[in-house]
Amino acid sequence: MTSEENSRVSRRGFMKAAGLGAATAALGSVTVTAANAQELQWDEEFDVVVAGSGGAGLAGAIGALHGGASVVILEKAAFIGGTTGKSGGGSWVPNNKWMSEFEQKDDKDAFLRYVAKVSFPELYNDKSPTLGMTEHHWSQLNAFWENAAPVFEKLDEVGALPSKVFTSWDGKPAPDYHGQIAENGQILGRQLAVNVDGKNGSGADMVDFMSIYAEDNGAEIRTENRVVQIVRNEEGRVIGVHVETPEGLNRIAAKKGVIFGTGGFTHNPHMRTQFLRTPVLGGCAVPTNEGDLINMSAELGVKLGNLNEAWNQQVILEQVLDFSSVPSGVFFLGGDSSIAVNKFGQRMYDEKYVYPERTRSHQVYDQWTGEYPNLYQIFIFDDGAREFGGYEIPKVGADLPKHVITGNTLEELAANIQARFDGLAERIGTYKLDTAFLDNLKETITRYNGFAETGVDTDFRRGEAPIDGYFHYITVDKGNKNPYISAISETGPYYAILLGAGTLDTKGGPMFDVNGQVLNVKDAPIPGFYVAGNASASPSGKSYLGGGGTLGLGITFGYLAGQHAAAQTV
Repeated sequence: MTSEENSRVSRRGFMKAAGLGAATAALGSVTVTAANAQELQWDEEFDVVVAGSGGAGLAGAIGALHGGASVVILEKAAFIGGTTGKSGGGSWVPNNKWMSEFEQKDDKDAFLRYVAKVSFPELYNDKSPTLGMTEHHWSQLNAFWENAAPVFEKLDEVGALPSKVFTSWDGKPAPDYHGQIAENGQILGRQLAVNVDGKNGSGADMVDFMSIYAEDNGAEIRTENRVVQIVRNEEGRVIGVHVETPEGLNRIAAKKGVIFGTGGFTHNPHMRTQFLRTPVLGGCAVPTNEGDLINMSAELGVKLGNLNEAWNQQVILEQVLDFSSVPSGVFFLGGDSSIAVNKFGQRMYDEKYVYPERTRSHQVYDQWTGEYPNLYQIFIFDDGAREFGGYEIPKVGADLPKHVITGNTLEELAANIQARFDGLAERIGTYKLDTAFLDNLKETITRYNGFAETGVDTDFRRGEAPIDGYFHYITVDKGNKNPYISAISETGPYYAILLGAGTLDTKGGPMFDVNGQVLNVKDAPIPGFYVAGNASASPSGKSYLGGGGTLGLGITFGYLAGQHAAAQTV
């Protein structure tokens, strides 16, 4: 499916989901008391109800099926798969068996030090028995280590999710996203891919495998079914849900539990503004990810966490302004003779580094001017970069997308960039390049071209991190000392793309225990109530641990939630 087709599918699903929501009472909860118990009438009954059909929800359903439970999967959109279906389908799984094929061996101590260091850097303490992490996160991440590999190996064994080590253009396994830090141990191969005839599969392949397996083993999957209320009894146990369908309201009892894998709140502008530290405009999440669970669970005394964090990713500004659910984000910035600069014409980071960390730069705040100087960024490249190619850069001879700005000189390019910002003013407000932008840009390019001569980027160490080279295939070897740095041409034409901050999805919501049970404000599990994936407070904290970090955690804890729910006595 092309990105354009993917976008059209998302738009159709969004409109249908919006239509469902228009007739719905406010999202929330219902408590069944002795006084109203006689009035409660269920339309259907299952052991386990799963809300959401992405990787986390499908894993929850499969875990419950393996426990002998009857299962129904309810999807708000008109199509299954959620954001997983748009993803690359990678899963970050420590200590997996497939690593041995590449003579790699994982280490629990290195794993814990790595996740503690990058997930909670402000808390990291190498002298602490929990490495500075809270007891809650310590127990979650230990549980992830103990269970992730067995869960994925089980799914592979039964045919629900065939897996292999994700390999890049060079046939080698992936380093973690922060593989350069000492605590990582330089361990390779934690990122898995869907195994499709020995090749890396996609998120769509993952959804196909898992959904077909779930249906073949007795689960029902229903689209255009939006959970709008959580029902609990007087003792506080979640016993079912109210669901809005095209045919009207459906009341479904859940004898053993309800598992939410409904995604984050990327497309809820109010929540984005109130919760996120980064000024996010939208992202790759399917448009139905509007934070429904946060609204519904608020009345249940749920403990929320990690609401200020997201799986960050840059987006093309004009695409996200047209529709907040973009076909794809800017995973990596391609080219060799290319740089990203802010409104002052200055670089901000290693342009080859991974998307989550580049996106953090958008949140830098200048108290003197009262603005975000890196709020909107400009990715600049020349024809040499088009020859090198990769990611957002159109190859030589290819038509230029409308979001690419051109100029025969740097002066003309700067004028055209400002004209483009002016044309967007009704949607983003007045945004002016600094008066020193052009002069600074010329100085920045001169300095950058000096790095091309020496091969060393003394500002941001471009090309040195293990992940830099792993995701940037060198299509044209120009013989440079650093193949990821080539001098930007002294003559045009030049090209530019405007970038904004976005997400793959958010990563905050109800906190949960090692069984996937949602916790209340007193840190006690709420019986019958489970969560996994981006609808939950991710144990990864501030970090994107490695490729597939979201799906590795979501599938593991989703499966554990399904197993735990199925084991409940009724």
